[in-house]
Amino acid sequence: AGLAFADAPTGLSLPPVGLGLQSQSQLDAAKASAAVLPPLQSVLELTTAFRPPERTGAAPAADVIVDAVTGEETAAPAPVGRALADGSGMLADGTWWEKKSGIEYGKNGYWKRWQLLRGGSADGAVEWEETWWDASDYTGMKEMGAQKQGRNAGGDAWRESWTERLMYASNDLDCVVERNAHKWAAQGDGDEWEEKWGEHYHASGKVAKFADKWGKTGPNVWHERWGEDYDSGGDACVKWTDKWAERLLPDNAREQWGDKWHEAFANGRGEKNGEVWSVGAGGDRYQRWWGEQHMGDMRVRRHGHSTTGEQWDDIAHMDTYYNPVPHFGFKLALDHSPQLRNVPLKPKEIKPDDPFGPGLDQL
Repeated sequence: AGLAFADAPTGLSLPPVGLGLQSQSQLDAAKASAAVLPPLQSVLELTTAFRPPERTGAAPAADVIVDAVTGEETAAPAPVGRALADGSGMLADGTWWEKKSGIEYGKNGYWKRWQLLRGGSADGAVEWEETWWDASDYTGMKEMGAQKQGRNAGGDAWRESWTERLMYASNDLDCVVERNAHKWAAQGDGDEWEEKWGEHYHASGKVAKFADKWGKTGPNVWHERWGEDYDSGGDACVKWTDKWAERLLPDNAREQWGDKWHEAFANGRGEKNGEVWSVGAGGDRYQRWWGEQHMGDMRVRRHGHSTTGEQWDDIAHMDTYYNPVPHFGFKLALDHSPQLRNVPLKPKEIKPDDPFGPGLDQL
């Protein structure tokens, strides 16, 4: 028997396949609704939640779309699975599935529309779940998001999520577009990795970007964090990065090493500071610190020292270069999020004796 497909909610497209691709989900929904499909043969046609996510920077899988402007990877939906009506069933390969949806309400006009698709293999070796939603309230907040998770009999587990939100900051009512993503996967043999990243674009011009990644392979563990903050005036920025790693040796001793730097510039002046360090298996430690003070008049003080006795401090005549303008700002973020802008607000209830009627709510 053919599968039943859900109609798209009035005033709302299905969740996006990628930032900036407005029409793709509409094409997927139309294609699914118009097609006369045979029964699905395998879980591959239903969802991608049954397998772990790819690390950022790796070659994108078939279910990953790379944003043409930002370069960020976004999990693409499984068109058939997301277009299904509520219900349950069994695929030809023995995979069972269940689809649910609902609406939740809260204070100040909050409402959230969600859909959930979950299932597993016939032998119970793999279980997976996929959820996606949109939400809004009367403050102007609008949100879209999705999450995938799963596990298998071998001890592997994974989780992947992203959210995109339009809101007003509570302290200064500055309109903000926020994008956040999180990926995590662990293998039964103990290897594990995790990635988080976020981008916050303010209408005032402020931009904040950050990432936090770590991984473990056998006795090796590594970490990487970085951040960028741009002010609203277009002439000041702060950037930093911090990387470190460690290795567990057979005798339970550890080797560790890392490097980090931080820079802050505004109005042609600023500072750069950094550190390189290591700790050997015997506990011997090495550290080297360096810094630059850019005075804004072609003079730069360069200084540093290390645990081995190195030391320097001089004045050099050189240019000061920094880029205080982010490559992506609020307007572009908003322009590339048409489906986020189109998330509807919950219609306000109008009392029969209200002398003002529906007012602006009808606009």
